[in-house]
Amino acid sequence: MAKRTHNRQGTRVLRWLIFLCVVAVPVAYLSLHEEEIEVTAATVSRGHVEQTVASISAGTVIPKEDSMIAAGVIGILITVPEEGQRVRQGDLLVELDHAELDAQVALAEANLRAGQSRLEQAKLAAKIYREICATKVSLTTAQLDLAQAEFDRIKSLSEKRAVSQSDLDKASSVLRVAQENYAAAKAGQGENQVRAEEIRTAEAAIEQLEAAVDAAQAARERAFVKAPFSGVVGRRMVDVGEATAMGMPLLQFVCDDECYVRAPFDEANAAELCVGQKARLSLDAYRGVDFAGEVIYVSPVVSLNPDLSRSLDVKIRIDEGKERFIPGMSVDVTIVADEKADVVFAPTEALIREEFAHVVEDGRAVRRAVKTGLGNWRTVEIVEGLREGETLITSIAVDGLKDGAKVRVVDELED
Repeated sequence: MAKRTHNRQGTRVLRWLIFLCVVAVPVAYLSLHEEEIEVTAATVSRGHVEQTVASISAGTVIPKEDSMIAAGVIGILITVPEEGQRVRQGDLLVELDHAELDAQVALAEANLRAGQSRLEQAKLAAKIYREICATKVSLTTAQLDLAQAEFDRIKSLSEKRAVSQSDLDKASSVLRVAQENYAAAKAGQGENQVRAEEIRTAEAAIEQLEAAVDAAQAARERAFVKAPFSGVVGRRMVDVGEATAMGMPLLQFVCDDECYVRAPFDEANAAELCVGQKARLSLDAYRGVDFAGEVIYVSPVVSLNPDLSRSLDVKIRIDEGKERFIPGMSVDVTIVADEKADVVFAPTEALIREEFAHVVEDGRAVRRAVKTGLGNWRTVEIVEGLREGETLITSIAVDGLKDGAKVRVVDELED
């Protein structure tokens, strides 16, 4: 019985030895010779994360003021500024030949002086006529009073039979003449109204002549085109000696002291954009440098573009490096829609559809499900699935990367 038991135990040992040779030994061999995948990695960190929105195409530097200066009259150019010349508000920009306009001003001023002279003559004549009329009225009044008194006296004597009828007739005739002279003098005073009307007519003529002078001077002023604001001549379209027509563009004049950036954003980002948000501006001329800005305007209207896409125009104030922004430059615009501080974050490139990631544990890749929050194309907030300090594989497209794969972290993958 003991011998049979011993034989059974020996059989079991033999079977285990066979199993180790057939299964365990090859597995150990494969484990020792398993291919190691080279990967790049980054450390899951804690810090500041932003949700950003980028413009769908490059924005443009726009000057605060940009005018196409035009001529207000027809003429020959005698003064035109050079391109790049700086001019202060109110200073002369363009001058046209104004000899004929000077003559028109002189003629209008001469007509005005003549009109003023006629007005003065009318006023003087009216004054003299008033004085003459007043004198006549005064004289005829005295004569009438005297004739009336004499007639009354003689009439009284006639009633007493103290004078003859012929004396009464003479007194009556003298009184009648005095009355007629007085009436004529009073009627003459009515002519004063005619004289006053002549003065008003002359004054109206003065108003017309003054308006003619103003019009002639205004026409002359249009031969001197002055700077509407302080700025610089960006482009000149004409030269001295050329003829210009009314309204013809002569030069581009811009205020480059104050510029802003205008950029188009996809309509899908409308809910994320608002005035006051921070912005980062980058220029091709200064690669690797971001300049600070702030959103100052979001268009209330969606524009339909030639390619049938729809976009919103956004204006950004330049808060940093203003002197480097030249009107017309292209600008890449990124707006910070939201941000958080002191959160766990990881490189965006390390996530698979923002749902999974691989961390390195004991030399192997371990697949993790993750939940993300705010983020952009560089970094993304990790809400669940990863811990600060863990090593996260960033080369997610490397061949053979899967859960449990043996990995070795390197600084850079070979091509």
